[in-house]
Amino acid sequence: MKTFQSLILILAALSVTFFLNASQYTPTNLKGDNPIKSDTLPIGKNKKAINFLIVGDWGRSGDYNQYDVADQMNYYAHEYEAKFVISTGDNFYENGVRSVDDPQWMTSFENVYHGGSLQTDWYVVLGNHDYKGNVQAEIDYSKKSRRWNMPARYYSITQKIDKKDSALFVFYDSSPFITNYYKEGNQYNAVIGQDTMKQLHWIDSVLGHSKAQWKFVVGHHPIFSGSPKKESTTEFLSYLKPMLETYNVQTYISGHVHALEHVKPAGEKIDYFISGAGSETENPGSNENNLFYNPYPGFAFCSLTADSLKTFFISYRGVLLYQYARAR
Repeated sequence: MKTFQSLILILAALSVTFFLNASQYTPTNLKGDNPIKSDTLPIGKNKKAINFLIVGDWGRSGDYNQYDVADQMNYYAHEYEAKFVISTGDNFYENGVRSVDDPQWMTSFENVYHGGSLQTDWYVVLGNHDYKGNVQAEIDYSKKSRRWNMPARYYSITQKIDKKDSALFVFYDSSPFITNYYKEGNQYNAVIGQDTMKQLHWIDSVLGHSKAQWKFVVGHHPIFSGSPKKESTTEFLSYLKPMLETYNVQTYISGHVHALEHVKPAGEKIDYFISGAGSETENPGSNENNLFYNPYPGFAFCSLTADSLKTFFISYRGVLLYQYARAR
């Protein structure tokens, strides 16, 4: 009898554990994550700020809450007059696009991010899944679309903040730096032949010659993360990170990890933000350097002034999950 009672208690404990885990990681069971009311805005407005959104790892024809994330992006873009959107890559799953006329342009991009306030400039980088398709098609779509901006595999823009202050955004192509991609056969053939040293020299030149007060570097793969995707870190520590430090880059933005994450190792001046929760998400890992890690679908909202950068993580239901501010 005691043995039977013990078995019942063990099964009950396992059931509770399973329920807690499921409710923790399943968006539909997220406690306290209720949609915001139309007259409730959790973030104050600043007329002097440049506001922009960051979303990554999204292209799934509306599945995995992609429509919900897009609707909230449109709402925040409207309310805060977002100037542009940054995409951190993996724009089309699972195998990129075939051409500029691929149906996924409609099913995963145009028909999902259809809101009026998202008809603004999108600055896009390539992810590893984009490399499984036709990379050139994503570049060429810039000539077909008013809002899609990817003039090359890597490029930069400068945004004026006020009469004397500006922000540099460097968009680079991270996949060719990942050693394992050269060992995985045909699916990553497009990384072969990419001159990573040439790209590093270009990044060095752009950062070194810029007089912008704010400097952002955007790529698909993170330098630091709590995710078990370890290939996302080691390749960049010896090459890119010292360059970011030399030129006083304040913020590194990436995706690849299907979550919303903020990492800042002790003693670091650079903030590392991951916004890769545009559709399907993954359970969090662990990293002592994590300031925040959330597995719910969502995006990042940034408000930049001459003196400060405020970053907010917003869920697929419009709820403010995290906020962080730093001075220049």
